[in-house]
Amino acid sequence: MTPERAPNRLIHEASPYLQQHAHNPVDWYPWGGEAFAKARAENKPLFVSIGYATCHWCHVMEHESFEDDDVATYLNANFISIKVDREERPDVDAMCMDVCQTLTGHGGWPLTIIMDAERRPFFAGTYFPRYSHGGRMGFLDLLARLKEVWVLDHSKVIETAKEITSALQQQAEASFRGDVPENVFDIIAEHHRRMFDDVHGGFALKPKFPSPHHMLLLLRIAHRTGDKGLLSMVCATLDAMRSGGIYDQVGFGFHRYSTDREWLVPHFEKMLYDQAMMMMAYTEAWQVTQDPLYRQVVMEIAEYLRRDMTGANGAFYSAQDADSEGVEGKYYVWHSNEIPTDDAALLELIGVREHGNFADEASGEPMTSNILHVKTTRLRELCASAEWEALRQVLLSLRTNRVPPLTDDKQLADWNGLMIGALARAGRAFDAPELLRMAEHAWQAFDHPLTVHRMRDGQGAISPFLDDVAMMGWAGSELYQSTGQGAYLSAAVDAAERILTEYTDADGALRLTSAAVSDVPVRQKSGYDSAYPCGNSMAAWLFASVGFICHNESLLDAARGCVQTYGEPLARMAPGFCMLLCVWDTLVHGTKQVFFCSTGPDAHAAQRRFMTSFDPSGVYIHRPQDDAAISLLAPALYPYEEATEGAVLVCEAGACRIITELLKY
Repeated sequence: MTPERAPNRLIHEASPYLQQHAHNPVDWYPWGGEAFAKARAENKPLFVSIGYATCHWCHVMEHESFEDDDVATYLNANFISIKVDREERPDVDAMCMDVCQTLTGHGGWPLTIIMDAERRPFFAGTYFPRYSHGGRMGFLDLLARLKEVWVLDHSKVIETAKEITSALQQQAEASFRGDVPENVFDIIAEHHRRMFDDVHGGFALKPKFPSPHHMLLLLRIAHRTGDKGLLSMVCATLDAMRSGGIYDQVGFGFHRYSTDREWLVPHFEKMLYDQAMMMMAYTEAWQVTQDPLYRQVVMEIAEYLRRDMTGANGAFYSAQDADSEGVEGKYYVWHSNEIPTDDAALLELIGVREHGNFADEASGEPMTSNILHVKTTRLRELCASAEWEALRQVLLSLRTNRVPPLTDDKQLADWNGLMIGALARAGRAFDAPELLRMAEHAWQAFDHPLTVHRMRDGQGAISPFLDDVAMMGWAGSELYQSTGQGAYLSAAVDAAERILTEYTDADGALRLTSAAVSDVPVRQKSGYDSAYPCGNSMAAWLFASVGFICHNESLLDAARGCVQTYGEPLARMAPGFCMLLCVWDTLVHGTKQVFFCSTGPDAHAAQRRFMTSFDPSGVYIHRPQDDAAISLLAPALYPYEEATEGAVLVCEAGACRIITELLKY
């Protein structure tokens, strides 16, 4: 047995990803002044490796290179090496990813960056194999080449680093303002019609990502236009994802994406933000269709969160790895002889074959494992099957005997905010107090106003980013609308004002970091919604929600500004801004303000009549119960003068109407 290596500096870090590398022979530093000071003193370049704890190819590169003594010896002699958890430092990752995509035309993780002591990158790449083969340079050969260039052409390297950093700064200062096309929603609808897979659902062939924010926007367009074709595409996609291997049929929750067209073979990683966004999509689909399946999926996601992804403080963990025992998906797949039933019909229903339907290519094993799934046409039959539920519980119990994938148990404020908001929306839609309790418990785990980006083991660290403040502020607005508690609204308003004060530049664009952050040479900005919504989009949601609730025109102007800041690229690539366009849909077409005037026993019945239905442009305003809420809502309270206790006041298109007959139900 190989003795455990002595730990490096990362042993003192809280990040699970950095902890994974704490016994590498590489003399790792965390991102910080010590590493750059040493590089400056010794005139060495810095090797910066960026990844995250549940990244499959990060694991591969670690095993091939960072655990290799020859690689470590060379790195330690010629470079200062830094490990960065991209989820802890999204600002560092954003800057370096921009460099990689600019220099190579692609990006991904692990992200490999070489920079000078002034934090200026001059080389970028992603995964590099240990040995050169097939025309691809191996990692140690690459390091030798980079060292040679650093020594023999040092002035050129520094000049290149200055030019790249200058280009990044110019890009960060560039204005992308423009008018949003009047037909932008027609463009979105036509794009998705063209991309829709009418056989298997989804909006690509392969790989297929869940892309729930696309479905949220399509639901809004369908609702406003009456386009049943768009609604059908959304429902077909939601059904297909719940049926496929991208969904954990035994333990629930969505894997990261599907590698094939059929949604069968996933990348088995599970991310908190995917659960949040999928919960929102299924909740809204239920509000439109009242299909009980969609409610069931939301409750299943919540069950998964409670069981596997919730800390003792109530906040949610970040992710679960795809790998266990070094093999992707091993925890989730089943040999036919492992499933304790001889019910041939049930086995056929869940897609079990004697010789399997899946083999991990990296393992070199033949196809003997089964990814459980169901034909979409039989999904509702499966979900209603008592026999399957009994077997599922047995399989879940059996699975606990396996070596589980790593759970990245750091708790990120931005991803928690997204999940809290999704639970608050689902809680009011389904009248589900247990979902609201989950949301409120997680909310209470963080300070308000927000003080940290990351928590782990009771310790917080890293100043909040735009995404943290925006997503947690939006969560506060959703909790207020679901509970009527003024403290949540107050926190949401504070978050909105903080964004305008700390994260907004002179041009009105929102930056990823506050002006107080100084250890990254570029303050990035981004409006693109990728795997999950960006901070700019969630700030727009926050501004719009609070603006409509409080009749605050300055916040509504800020919401419009978030959209118009990216008007030029949005006009060219509208599908890349779907979450932002959800806000624009409301800003353009107007909102419905629903005032609940009752505080007595009739209030709940009145709220249920409104909150169950799909009204994406609506906001819910409750009779204030304390001075703080009265102050915040003062501009919005004038309609109450004509309303009696127990009434519901609905205001839209510049007119209000009092509704009392709802209280009879």
